[in-house]
Amino acid sequence: MSVLTAGLAAAAFGIGDFLGGIAARGTDWRRVAAISLGAGLVPIGVAAAFNSHSLEVLSWSWCLLAAVGFVCGVSLLYRALAAGHMSEVAPITAIVAIAGPAIFDIATGAALSFNLIVGLTAAVLCSVLIAGPMQATTLRSANLHLIGTALTAGAGLAVFYIALDRLTGAGAGIASLFAIRAMSFAMIALFALKRSRGPFDRMSTPAAVAAGVIDGVATILLLWAFGSGPLAQTAAIASLYPVSTILLAMLILRERPTAVQCLGLAMAIPAILLLKST
Repeated sequence: MSVLTAGLAAAAFGIGDFLGGIAARGTDWRRVAAISLGAGLVPIGVAAAFNSHSLEVLSWSWCLLAAVGFVCGVSLLYRALAAGHMSEVAPITAIVAIAGPAIFDIATGAALSFNLIVGLTAAVLCSVLIAGPMQATTLRSANLHLIGTALTAGAGLAVFYIALDRLTGAGAGIASLFAIRAMSFAMIALFALKRSRGPFDRMSTPAAVAAGVIDGVATILLLWAFGSGPLAQTAAIASLYPVSTILLAMLILRERPTAVQCLGLAMAIPAILLLKST
């Protein structure tokens, strides 16, 4: 069940990123991130209203850590989308987002099986191939700023995955997720107010709001997935979100994937099946 839930979360995250990327084309990415994170409070708040589970005192530190990781990961991804560098940033981001939780999981006593190693390797390779052929050019050009952005975004997502897994392991529920999202929104809203530049395109608002609502639903699914599945496998599957982003770009924007990207898309299912069998 955790594999299906994590897969649905990955699909939703990819759709949200696609819509966020569309919105970021028309206005400052900071504003798009703020609107998106604010809109995401709605589905999480509704879910929390039907869940009376209270936060434990010790959970607040994990909530704050998850919020910081989520803000770093999401905002830097929006920045990359706004700059048109998603295909360059995605490989490094995905590798860190997959490897970080796996290393943490193994370091804290998780069993290291052959299927797990192969599945994680396949997930990383899948993400790299889906990103297209531009990553080699990025590394050759020694664009340290872009690489740093990718590493920070991936580290942020990895921290978010680990903290969310710790919260579910401690029995925290939707209320903790609402607290994480509220903290994230406060952080990015203050940052956007201070740093946003240029005119605000009202036409970008619907896409940003839709991205946030879908992303909110995705985080609820991810919470459920971590509640029933191991950290490394769940985080790896959730990090395959570029699959739905690429598919939407093909269907809506009429973008043509390269042969390398098609190979990456084809590898997604075997990677998930390998992780499921661990």
